[in-house]
Amino acid sequence: MFSNIFFIITAISSFAVHIPTYLADHGYQVAFVGNLMGSMMAGVFIGALLFGYLSDKIGAKKTSLLAMIIGIISIALLLLFIDNVVALVIALIFFGFVTSAIGTIAPAMTSALFGSKDYSRIYSTASMGLAVASIIALPAYGYLFDFTGSYLYALIAIIVMFAANIFFIILSFRDKDKLVQEGHWN
Repeated sequence: MFSNIFFIITAISSFAVHIPTYLADHGYQVAFVGNLMGSMMAGVFIGALLFGYLSDKIGAKKTSLLAMIIGIISIALLLLFIDNVVALVIALIFFGFVTSAIGTIAPAMTSALFGSKDYSRIYSTASMGLAVASIIALPAYGYLFDFTGSYLYALIAIIVMFAANIFFIILSFRDKDKLVQEGHWN
């Protein structure tokens, strides 16, 4: 379950490579798209700080769920308000937040779910899926575009992946509660 969360968030974040094409496909000029992508990078920076802070203050579970909700909002904005520049900037900042979750929420969830005793072994094992996710997701998004002429289905798949991650996060923390009750949590 836990590895699925890492895998999915990395697969979602891999879509960042396709965002310039998505925007250009909707008529935006290359220079303008580059500026918009700068807002995504600002979101990565702000998101890393924000999610790190929130993980400490409200916990990894609530922060992770918040990140997934922000991600759904970002994709909804990309889908529904493609002609609104302000909405695009917000969407890309939010998508940047989600992209930062790989480096901030993933370690926080590892320690929250498994403790610190075997942290490095568990985190490194779960992290192996990160490279695999990118290897699969990057071309998959491109193939969807090539076959359909649109990123619509890729964006819908991303919303589904966010929803799946919400489900997996809830299940993972429910399973943690069982481990704690049984005395197996480190």
